Amino acid sequence: MHNLALNRYRGFTLIEIIVVVVLLATLAIYSFSFLGIGSEIVASVSARTQLVAEQRFAIERLTREASNSVPRSSRANADCLEYMPLKGTNVYLSLPRPGPGGANPMVVVTPYMPGNSVAGSYVLVYATGPEYIYGNDESRRKLVTAAADDSPQNGLSTLTLSASPGEFFTDSPSRSFYLGGAPVSWCLNRATGQLIRFTDYPLTLSQPSLGSLVTNALSQEVMAVDLVNDASPGQRPFLVSEPTLQRNNLIQIFFAFASSEEGAAAIEITHEVYVPNVP
Repeated sequence: MHNLALNRYRGFTLIEIIVVVVLLATLAIYSFSFLGIGSEIVASVSARTQLVAEQRFAIERLTREASNSVPRSSRANADCLEYMPLKGTNVYLSLPRPGPGGANPMVVVTPYMPGNSVAGSYVLVYATGPEYIYGNDESRRKLVTAAADDSPQNGLSTLTLSASPGEFFTDSPSRSFYLGGAPVSWCLNRATGQLIRFTDYPLTLSQPSLGSLVTNALSQEVMAVDLVNDASPGQRPFLVSEPTLQRNNLIQIFFAFASSEEGAAAIEITHEVYVPNVP
């Protein structure tokens, strides 16, 4: 009976306690390791999702603006995309032309331009290339100085033009015209990783460079950050392809984003914008 009582109250030995502690410690180390890996994955996914969300606004705005630009006005260099914003379009009934028609007024079907004024816009007729849109040749581009309702014919307007020459060189096959605003450029500054939108600068035949826009543009707005495109041809942010019989004018956009966190992988975004090519 005495030995039975002793066995009933017997505890763990020191060796057993040490073995249990070591096993529990090992289990805890592995458990915390798995939890740490899980936390890193969640943090990485969250950071990438936030990075994409922060840049989505700039990409959507660029897409909306570029797709609503004057036909054939899009052009790109190593860093920048330039286009002329489209303010309105319609058809004309009368057009000043060389010869006996030089004194004809420009009478148009009044374009719908919410929030915009026709005066101060550029009117373009059959402008088939950048030289007619941006250059000194004003034979297919005029500046509108005033617009007046053509009474008593409702829905028509007479445009007062300022340009040299005062006549349009040619008619449009569809008798259509486009109203454009001051040019806009989106540029990648590789040194700072910023995507910048430039406005309020003059028309130039040659597309302005990033350095020229930084100096001459009156308005500059940072639209996105953390871009890491390098200088290789495959990393060019913008590429404009001429229209063909099978497709419209095509703008290809490529952005590589990377978080400022050390070791963060870059996110590459490729996007295409189609622009109507009927001048």
